[in-house]
Amino acid sequence: MDAFFSSRARAARLAAALAGLGLSHAPGAGAQVVDIDLGASGYIEPSGTSALRVINPSVSVTGRPTESVGVHARYEADIVSGATETVKAGSLSGVDVVSSATSFDDTRHIASGGLTVTREDTELAASYAYSTENDYRSHSLLVSAGTTFFQKNTELVLSYARSFDDVCTSRYPDTLAPTARLPLDSSRGCFTSERATRDVSLDELQLGWTQAFTPVLVTQLALTGGIQHGFLANPYRSVVISPSGDRALEHHPNDRLRGAVALRARLYVRGIETAFGAGVRLYRDTWDVFGASYEVTAERYLFPALRIAVRGRYSHQTGALFYSDDYIGGEPIDGVRGQYFTGDRELSPLSNLLFGGRLLFAHEAPRGERILGILSRASASLAVDVVSTDLERFTWGGVTPDDTLGLLGSLGIKTEF
Repeated sequence: MDAFFSSRARAARLAAALAGLGLSHAPGAGAQVVDIDLGASGYIEPSGTSALRVINPSVSVTGRPTESVGVHARYEADIVSGATETVKAGSLSGVDVVSSATSFDDTRHIASGGLTVTREDTELAASYAYSTENDYRSHSLLVSAGTTFFQKNTELVLSYARSFDDVCTSRYPDTLAPTARLPLDSSRGCFTSERATRDVSLDELQLGWTQAFTPVLVTQLALTGGIQHGFLANPYRSVVISPSGDRALEHHPNDRLRGAVALRARLYVRGIETAFGAGVRLYRDTWDVFGASYEVTAERYLFPALRIAVRGRYSHQTGALFYSDDYIGGEPIDGVRGQYFTGDRELSPLSNLLFGGRLLFAHEAPRGERILGILSRASASLAVDVVSTDLERFTWGGVTPDDTLGLLGSLGIKTEF
């Protein structure tokens, strides 16, 4: 049942990895030999019927055997548990789905490693990641090339990510009508002859341009394009498609092209010793989903070794062309949207509001000295975010979901030797 959560997590992880590359390029080799980064985060969606809990421990090791070559390895896990409704029905169906939430738990293991080659003004990087869980397996490749010029005030980074995934589904022939296909009832028997395995591929390309206009003003422009192909539905979720209560596995198009543009700016105000940030991101895909998000941040030092950051973000999206809250009702609000049907609330019209903050402590040993006799630098971070979702037109059997509030917390510790 973890596919209900993991599809969102995988997409978010890939997007975050690409987005971060635009600001992560650091010309010139670092002085540390090895650094170790330990982290843990947790996400909770409290709900009386479909609570969700995710714990994400991680550890990464980075080493630089030479001035220009760096290697890194990372392991993390997503420990997911909760419950979710697996039958999407609208208010006209008369089907009780709220009381039929199905419990699930699973652990996703992700191992990755990579190599960077750094010169005075350029950096080349490549990494590979493998993840496995009960019903999903993924191989991912990420390559990037970055350069700086104009006295290091301008940076360009080009990144490409490719993922080769396998998802477990019920065993049905591709010629079977979508309205006759059945969902999985559990992940038991996945990747054996009992179940079918279908391919999913993801390609994502990003160009990032970072520009320092003055010592206190930096901007970043990121252009992202992506293609998803294969089985893009949830293998566990069914949709009520007739007044008699007949259900079928949700049916999505096999291809989805996505594009986004993001513009961010950061300004340091010397008078109050605070850095302010603002950003906007626009998104569009071939499923007719259009989204926009707006974010503001503020960060300042409380003490030389301690700084605090706060942020707020609002985002809104339209629904997919084929989305409907009830596929047995009449046009134009609740009627059938052609050959495709979905129970994914993230394809419905919705908006999100996020507020959060972070504390970061960092201490560097004076030249020639070591912290605890071995460390050149140590840092720790603590972050908390609260996310509220407004589902404009999504129900479970006519009942509004109560899992629209989420709490995300993270703790990280990093040491450099």
